[in-house]
Amino acid sequence: MGTSTASGGPGPNVSLDPPWLDDVVSNIGARSAVPPGDAEPVPPAGAPGGAIGGRYKEARRELGKYIKGGNARDLSSALGHYSSKGSGGAGAAATRMRASTRAGAELFSFLNAVGQRSTPQAARWVDDLRATNPSADDVVDAIVRELAPSGGSADEESLRDSMARAMSDLVREDATVDLMSMRPEDIWDLMTGYLAIEVVNRFIFDMGPALESSKVDPSTIVARERQMRLFVKHEIGAHIEMLRGKNPNPTRAELDGVLQETLKMTFELFESRL
Repeated sequence: MGTSTASGGPGPNVSLDPPWLDDVVSNIGARSAVPPGDAEPVPPAGAPGGAIGGRYKEARRELGKYIKGGNARDLSSALGHYSSKGSGGAGAAATRMRASTRAGAELFSFLNAVGQRSTPQAARWVDDLRATNPSADDVVDAIVRELAPSGGSADEESLRDSMARAMSDLVREDATVDLMSMRPEDIWDLMTGYLAIEVVNRFIFDMGPALESSKVDPSTIVARERQMRLFVKHEIGAHIEMLRGKNPNPTRAELDGVLQETLKMTFELFESRL
């Protein structure tokens, strides 16, 4: 997604929680040939109320400082303002990203099923794909096609980008990882990277053209985006690890809840630093 799909940013007097988002949620994984095998998660209720004017003013100001100077404190402040004033608080920011957490739960469930060949459909999916002698990129594309909805909304584009980028990053960091035969530990690592990319994608999109208008060179913008993902990944990873310890083998519904709570705790952390 990145800066190429940044919008002008949402304006005032719009719903904090778009009414079409639950349609996106319901379409995630709906066409998959590999059944998930457990009950469908119930999405959290969206945040009520409308957005106020200038809700991202402080977040954009702090983001501008970060882009120019690269100071992590400025980035943390930008994210704190983005959550507290721009999104209606940490809980609302997390529920606004319920398509992200549903997609994460579906991705986890899918990779676990094909890795363990836990159903005939999962085993057949793997056998059919292996028969094509796929590259790692081919496997990534096949998984994204299996799970991500095909609509053109910003949320759907972001899901596809985040899934693909997180899996590609994992394989690049560890060439021994086989996406069709993953260990649970590797899938948990993937969840951390995926959720961090989703947070940064959402943040950049909502900030509008802040990166392009920052008057720094393109290579610096690319570097800042990479640093953002690493910074957010570190904070998310700590919360996922803590919550995972309480339930190491969650169902899809439980995992959706874990990812929701991870986002809420992470945004609360950023807010606490303001």
